[in-house]
Amino acid sequence: MNWDDLRFVLALSDAGSLARAAKALGVDHTTVGRRIEAAEAALGVSLFTRTTTGYVPTADADRLLAGMKQVEEAVLAVERSAHADRGRLEGTVRVTSPETFGVAYLAPRLAAFGRAHPDLTVELVPGAEVLDLGRRQAELAVRPFRSTHASLVVRKAGEIRYGLFASAAYLEQHPVHDVAALHEHPILGVPEANAIETMWLERLDPRARPSFVSSVSLALLAATRAAAGIAVLPRYLGDAEPTLTRIAVDGEPTEPVWLTVHRDLRDTPRVRALLDFLGDALAKDAAMLMGG
Repeated sequence: MNWDDLRFVLALSDAGSLARAAKALGVDHTTVGRRIEAAEAALGVSLFTRTTTGYVPTADADRLLAGMKQVEEAVLAVERSAHADRGRLEGTVRVTSPETFGVAYLAPRLAAFGRAHPDLTVELVPGAEVLDLGRRQAELAVRPFRSTHASLVVRKAGEIRYGLFASAAYLEQHPVHDVAALHEHPILGVPEANAIETMWLERLDPRARPSFVSSVSLALLAATRAAAGIAVLPRYLGDAEPTLTRIAVDGEPTEPVWLTVHRDLRDTPRVRALLDFLGDALAKDAAMLMGG
C-alpha cells in the first residue's frame, strides 16, 4: 500500500469531515476522498461510515488506527531528526502564538531576528488555534499555558500583567468612582467565561456585563481607544497607548508565557537560536510586560 495514504485516514478520523481534513492537509476534499478509497482498497476493509454528522470510523478502522498513528509518529520522528542535523541557521522556523501577543509583541522582534540571519525565514502564525508541534505544524510555540505532552519541552519565560483601561475622553465624561460599580459602565470584554479578563471582572463586580466582546485584545484596544467603554487589557498593550488611562486596582491578574518545543527539535540550531533569542527578549522586557 501507499504509506502516505495513512495520513489521510488519520486526518479524516480526527476531523470527521472531508472538508476539515482537506483544510488540515492543505489539499482539496476530492483528494482526501480518493486517498481514503485507495487505503480501503489496499487494506481490504471499509474504514469510514458516512453519517448525517460526518465520517465515523468503522470497527475495523478503530482496530487499525493505533498502528497507523505509530507509523505516522515514526515518520515524523525521522523528519524531525533529519532537520535537527542541519547545522546552519537556514530554512524556515514556524512560530505559533496567541493573536495579540504575536502581532503586538512577537512580530517586530521575530522580524529583527530574521533580518539578522539572511538564510533563515521566521514564519509567525498568530491565532487561537493550538497547532500540533508533534506533527510539525509549527516548530516553536509561545503559549499562556503549560503543555503537558511528554514529547514537548516547556520553559516559563515570563509573565504578563493585565490592567483596567479606558480612554481619557471616556473617563472625562464617565469617571470611575468605584470598581465595584463597573456594571454602570459599558464593558469591553472577551466571550470566553474562563478567560483571565472575564474572571477578574467577575471578581471586581459580578453585575458587570459586556456591551462588546472580542477574543482579540487588539480589537478591545481599538474599541477602548474609541471611548466605547472600559476593558481589561495586557499592560504592555494598554500602557503603550497614550490616549488610554489605567484605572488603578489592587490585585491585577497575571498570565504566564511558556516557550514550547518538541524535544526532537530543541537542539536544532535554528530552533535553539530562536529559543535563546526569545528567552532573552522576554527577560529584558519583563518589567514592561508586567506594567513596570
